[in-house]
Amino acid sequence: MKKVLVTSLSIVVLLVGTGCTSYAQKAKDDKKDEKKEEKKEKNDWLYSMQRGEPGTWKAYSYTNEIYFQFAGFHWSNGQTFDKSEFPNLPSGDGNFSLTREAGTVNFSGHYENGKGMGTYKFTANEEFKTYLQQLGYHDLDEELMLSVFFTNIDKSYFALLKDNGYATVSEEQFKELATHDVSKKRLQEYFDLFKKEGYTNVSLNRLVELQDHGVDADFIQSFRDAGFKSMSLERAQELRDHGVDIDYVNGFKKAGFGDITLERAQELRDHGVDLDYVAEIKNAGYNDVSLERAQELRDHGVDGDYIKEIKKSGIKDATLEKIQELRDHGVDAEFVNSFAELGFKNVSVEEAQELRDHGVSTEFIRGFIKLGYKDLTLDEAKELKDHGVDVEFVKGFMDEGYKDISLDKAQQLRDHGVSVSFIKKMKQKGFNNLSLADYMKLRDGGWD
Repeated sequence: MKKVLVTSLSIVVLLVGTGCTSYAQKAKDDKKDEKKEEKKEKNDWLYSMQRGEPGTWKAYSYTNEIYFQFAGFHWSNGQTFDKSEFPNLPSGDGNFSLTREAGTVNFSGHYENGKGMGTYKFTANEEFKTYLQQLGYHDLDEELMLSVFFTNIDKSYFALLKDNGYATVSEEQFKELATHDVSKKRLQEYFDLFKKEGYTNVSLNRLVELQDHGVDADFIQSFRDAGFKSMSLERAQELRDHGVDIDYVNGFKKAGFGDITLERAQELRDHGVDLDYVAEIKNAGYNDVSLERAQELRDHGVDGDYIKEIKKSGIKDATLEKIQELRDHGVDAEFVNSFAELGFKNVSVEEAQELRDHGVSTEFIRGFIKLGYKDLTLDEAKELKDHGVDVEFVKGFMDEGYKDISLDKAQQLRDHGVSVSFIKKMKQKGFNNLSLADYMKLRDGGWD
């Protein structure tokens, strides 16, 4: 009976504990939900207060255009318009507007001497919204309609698409064209390009992709004018994505690399080689540097400043191969000069490379100097490093009572496998007050 009672009580305690845990977790989740709802209400209120107003604008004009930077609740957008679209620009404080088929933007603020700022309100054209709905486009919220306004999509926009073989434009394609700012002018440029160059079956999705990647008619034409006649849209996009334009290619040609191909130009761009970099190498005294060598130097982290540093450190006539080797070994002017601070005045770049290869740094040497080994030579430092003797190893023996241990002895101890922990083990076995040489004999004798 007692056993049953204990078991029952255990179950009750478990259930109560589980219930408390569940209640605590539920309370925690409810609190999270409350915070989410509170944040949503705040955002909804802010958005409803800002629907179209007070969106903000800044603008400045140049030549025959005006650039506007629009900002809304959680977005910003830069747009360039022809000045002719703004016949009523104020001179000072005032209001002006811009009307297109998609709607009207009313501006309020200050505009003077080609610059201005203020707030705006967008009002969609309900008749045009109805027209879009008749075409099968829905979810025409204010944000999408503002994109339609910016892109200047009107009835003639769809006529242009139809005349060029795009009679059917899906709702998703319509949104992509609007939000990616594929204007009527840009459409016409693409259609002219496709016809001229024989690009067929180019989908609207592909056209939007070209727009996003900055591949326009001028970009492709610039390569054709330079003699690169066979250029697919895929190849043009690849070049743009890799940052290769005709100015980049022509720059190398003018610099004497006349046989450069597009493939080679793309490879150089991918490796960070441009004319400025080549000029750095030439200005450092290597006028005959090839593009292959420049690419290899860039890959190994060699630039003009590094070359100048190395030359100042002592190698006046170093080859580019030697300089690259020094970079690969981690030798720079700071590393070379750091030894002079410790009294090693005439460390050559070659010696610095050897020290780096052995893992000897000024920090390594400084540690031994602090322990009292002030006459340590660079050759001794290399040897110690090669044998695995560091400051902690030597200091351990000092702390164990061997204050006058020499570095030669420390090296012997490391070679024989004698450590402080070994000595402590031997002392526990009764081998006390032995010399370091005796402990080496024990280790050589197989003691452990």
